[in-house]
Formats: sequence, C-alpha cells, structure tokens
Amino acid sequence: MKRHSFAFILTLLWLLGGCGTKQNQQENLVNMTRTQFDALLDSDKLILVDFYADWCGPCKKMTPYLEEIKTEMSDKVTLVRINTDDNPELAQQLSIEGLPTLLLFKNKSLVWQNVGYIPKEEVVKQLN
Repeated sequence: MKRHSFAFILTLLWLLGGCGTKQNQQENLVNMTRTQFDALLDSDKLILVDFYADWCGPCKKMTPYLEEIKTEMSDKVTLVRINTDDNPELAQQLSIEGLPTLLLFKNKSLVWQNVGYIPKEEVVKQLN
C-alpha cells in the first residue's frame, strides 16, 4: 500500500469538499508536487483544472462561473483550482505560460485546454 503525506491526504479531502475552513483548504494546495497532481487525475469524472493567480483580472472574472460549474455539474466534473503563485514549480512543470489556463482531463489524458478568458458557455460545451 502506498504511503501518502499528511498534506497530500488533506489536499484530496479538500478536493472532495470535506475538510477544514476555506482558508485551510487553500493552504493545502501550496507546493503541490507533480506526483500529487497526477494522483488527482485518477478519477472516473472529468477533471477541470484552473490555473489562476489572485492578481489576475480575467481569473477573477471567471471564478464565479467556475464555482457554478463546480456545483451544477458535480456529478460529472471535479474542479481543481491551483494558484500559480503558491505552486510555481508545478506550473512550470506543466508549462503554464499564461493565466488563466484551463486544462480538462478525461481518464488521465489532457483532452482540452484554454489560455486566457473564456465565457462559461464555451467551457460548458467542452464538459458535455
């Protein structure tokens, strides 16, 4: 059986929506390793990853509708939001060069990506 770090387990619990306050949940996604990121992709659901930064205007504009998608499509999609300022190594390893960047994974494979602002309707099209 694989042994995982406490921080990794907290990250998984956060993604499943069952651990800690919002502030603590955000702290759990600091310094995520590539191994931890790859483990998040192990799901029967689609995984929508949002790479963002707090200072990014388009990122802020997309946040409300991404939260709506997270709620409205929770049976089909898992939304993972990763702050690039808190995870610079991971962003570099995944070649994230612009913000916001959305990555959509299905069965651990990247099936779609977008760099820059995109309207909710266009994201939802990719998820259906």
